Amino acid sequence: MRYNLFTLGELVKIRYGKNQKKVESQDGAFPIYGTGGLMGYAIEPLYDKPSVLIGRKGTISKVRYVDHPFWTVDTLFYTEVNESVVIPKYLYYLMSLLDLDSYNEGTTIPSLRTETLNRLEFSIPCIEDQKKVLSMLEPIDTKIKLNEELNDNLTA
Repeated sequence: MRYNLFTLGELVKIRYGKNQKKVESQDGAFPIYGTGGLMGYAIEPLYDKPSVLIGRKGTISKVRYVDHPFWTVDTLFYTEVNESVVIPKYLYYLMSLLDLDSYNEGTTIPSLRTETLNRLEFSIPCIEDQKKVLSMLEPIDTKIKLNEELNDNLTA
């Protein structure tokens, strides 16, 4: 595979989440995510394309991938991915390999800044090669999810 080097800033636009108070509702259809995971539901999405979510404050070590409309609060970045260069799920896998805690810039609460994230470098193959890699990784993810659901059912 041939790779090209890109900064994260060339691959995505990092966006800030927003306060959810005006959109949060028990009748909401769109998940609201914070650094700790699902926080509730919103009546409208903040963003509706596949995205890699990156902790801004608090739990910064785990990235998440979402492929459905969602809302993020202000402790969580979402990304607008340049899909002409990188497939969002492929970027998620790459970012999952990073030790984001090593980029912590907070004193009491772990924190990441967009300037720091934008400078991160990634070797990216062509879209066709990314698809080949995903064709091997996604079935494994599916199997892991099924096993987790089975374990949850057995525990219950």
